[in-house]
Formats: sequence, C-alpha cells, structure tokens
Amino acid sequence: MLGSMLSKREIEEVHGAALQVLQEVGVLFESVEALQVLKANGAEVRGSVALIPEELVKDCLKKAPSSISLYDLDGRLSCRLGGDEVYFNPGSTASWYIDENEERKRPFYRDMVRFSKVVEKLSFLHMQSTALVVQDVEEDLRAVSRLQAVLEVSRKPVVTGVFKEDDFERMISLLSRFTDSSRPVAIFDACPNSPLRWSKHLSHSVIECARNNIPSTIISMPIPFVCSPPTLAGSLVQHHAENLSGIVLAECTEPGAKVIYGGSPSLLGKTPLMSHPGVLKLILAYNRIGKYFGIPTHAYLGVSDSLEVDERAFVESAYCLTMGRKAGVNVVSGPGMLEGEKTQSILKLVVDNIICENSFIGESPLVNRVLETVEANDVYSYRSTLKKGIEVTEDTLCLRLIKEVGPGGSFLKPRYIKEYCKAFSREFSMPSVKDFQQESLRELFEKVRKEASSLLTETLETIDFKNG
Repeated sequence: MLGSMLSKREIEEVHGAALQVLQEVGVLFESVEALQVLKANGAEVRGSVALIPEELVKDCLKKAPSSISLYDLDGRLSCRLGGDEVYFNPGSTASWYIDENEERKRPFYRDMVRFSKVVEKLSFLHMQSTALVVQDVEEDLRAVSRLQAVLEVSRKPVVTGVFKEDDFERMISLLSRFTDSSRPVAIFDACPNSPLRWSKHLSHSVIECARNNIPSTIISMPIPFVCSPPTLAGSLVQHHAENLSGIVLAECTEPGAKVIYGGSPSLLGKTPLMSHPGVLKLILAYNRIGKYFGIPTHAYLGVSDSLEVDERAFVESAYCLTMGRKAGVNVVSGPGMLEGEKTQSILKLVVDNIICENSFIGESPLVNRVLETVEANDVYSYRSTLKKGIEVTEDTLCLRLIKEVGPGGSFLKPRYIKEYCKAFSREFSMPSVKDFQQESLRELFEKVRKEASSLLTETLETIDFKNG
C-alpha cells in the first residue's frame, strides 16, 4: 500500500510542477536578508518575491546532506536521521495542557519542567520538544524559557523553534551553556506560511541555523481548499515548492546546511483535522518525495483530532504512528497531542509511548490487532483512502490555480469552491467517527489506558519534583 502511494513518474511530475511554481510564481520573503542571499545565488528578486530557477534548486538538493547526526547533552550520538530510521518526539507548541489529574489548563513554566522530566523517562520518545507555550512568562521570553525548562532537566536532544526574530540569538546563547556547538543537540522547526510565503523571523531562523550548524526542519502546512489547492496532487506541488524554497535558502546560506523535509498538513474543522485519512495520505506521499531526493524526512503523526483520551484518540494515534514507522519517516512529532496541535495530554503521551514501543516490534500483538481491525472494518476509511493512491494529472496538479492565487493568497473563494468542490469532496470526504466505537477497539483501548495510567503513576513517583 505504501509502496504504491506515488510512482517515480508521479514524483517527477510533482517535482516538475513545483519547479515551475518556484521559477514562474516565486516565493514571498518578508526578510530582506533572505532575498539578498537568494539573489546573490542566482534567484531573480521582484519586490519581496524571489523567483528561484531550476538549476539553483538542483544544485541545492545536491548539497543537502542525506544523513544528520543529533547528539545528547553529554555529547553522545543519539539519533542518526536518514534512511528508514525513525525517531519519535512529543508534539510541540500546545497552548493547553491536560495534567496527570486530567485537569485541562493553560500551561505554566512548572508544567513544562514536569512534562520534560516525564519525557526523559519514556524510552521510545527519543527527543524532547518544547511542547508547551508557557503562560506565566512574559511573551517576549516564552520561546527561550520553554527551551530552558527542557535543558535544565533532560539530556535528550530537543526539537524547538522561534516565535520572533530575536529569539534565535537568545536560544543559541542558552544552548551554548549546555553543549558543544560542534555537535548539534537541537532541531529548529521553521514553517512557511502557506501559500508560498516566509515570515521574517522564520527566514532568519533558517539562515542562522545554517550558519550555526543546527538542523532546520522545513514544515510546510498545507490546508487543502484554504491555503493550498483542493486536490492531493495540487497540495503536494505546493508543499514540495515550499520545502524546496526553505532548502534553497539554507544551502545558499551555507552549502551542506542540515535540513529536514517536513510537514504538518491538516483539514479545516472546528480544530485542524490532522489524523483524517486524506491528511495521512498526503503525509505518506510527501515522505516518499523527500526520500526520493535523499533528504531526512519529518511528519506530524499521532496528533489526534479527539478532545480527550478516548477510543478515537487511541486508534488515530496507533494507526498513524504505525504507518509513519512503516514508511520510515525519520522524525515523527505528535505524541501526546489532542485537538490537532492545540492540547498536550500527559496521559496520552504515555499511551503514545506504548504505541511507539510496539511499532518497533515486528509481531506486536497490540499493533497487529489495531491494524487488523482498522483494515478489516475500514475504520474511519483509512484502508479505502490509502488504497486509492493519488491521481496525478494536469488538472489535479492545479498549476493554473496556484499561479492565479499566488504567494500569500487564498484558495477559499466562491469561484474556486464552485469549480473544485467535487474534486475536493472526492479526495477529502469526511468518514464516520462512529467507526472508532467498535467493541474490540474499546477493549484494546481500555487495556492500554490502564497500562499507561499505571506507568505514568510509577514514572511520577520516581521523579524529583522539588524544582518543578
């Protein structure tokens, strides 16, 4: 199923369309420095838009490393990103937190400390993340304070990112107090604003990461029919173009800069839908594209669309995390998250750690039972959606539409809705949530929830919280 997601010919067609987008439509950069870097390397700059030629993209793809080594704070090799190696880390930047007492609240600094101490004890979460946006710290210091909370209690590498331009210098200074800069211990996420737009502070992050030997994950965030085309193939084209623009910026800054080909696609709902089968399909497809070009890959998986730790949260996480493991996504972010990327739950984090552990076991009864039940009953339409593959044609690539909308535009307009509504409905139909409530899945969930609750209690009892 995974192997047939995109053929070599289809990958090349998506790539060719993305090259056209970069060369003819271009990418908007709010950073003057980014525009200067790109212009100095052969891009044509028109106002704030950089038109990136095919040869420059080709050259930068050759320079991007196929493997990235990440170290712990003691200087030991922790993760080697590349090939089909898979490493899990908690989903990040949650604005709400559900603690061990199942209280939903705004997170404080002490919650970030306690959360990080628990992650440190969970063996199948290979990296930390700055998972919570702490609210009891003044806004100007939130990015650096949550990184400090992690570094003070953990030795694992960490996935983080900036909120504004001057965050990077503060965070680099903080990292230098804990580690030798020649051995990267942190990954900085950088998300272009779809469609085809880079903010000043995230352009700055990509540039400074390249200069400081720090890996950047380029995380394109397409939302079909909102800020990306309404078809899978069209959203893939835009996703690929946005990732290529970040890779080009990094490699033009410093040849050989460490970059990761990532993403966080979703569908529009009350909260962003991130475990929808169409979104999973998009993730598995772009993962194949990143691997085709020999770049380490990333995805947000295990991010449940449920509001609580229930059967739906369990099945979405178990299925999506396992499919990511099978596909060899190198960096999997998302464990612990509910409501899209809105909420982190400490109980779900432990549930997901159990799932991650079982995903590495070849004949895991837990994973096999979930997969068999989901496949046999086509729970949430996962099987039928993935089985169909992706239609790659001149119409579905949506080049005309991407050119018309342009950098920073919107696809959610009446005339586009009228023209593309059927195509969107065909590829992103809404399955039934009732599918999760099967008796066999409920029994399996209750067993795992009980195991996770016990493990969480045991873990908390072993942790010194005097400073948390």
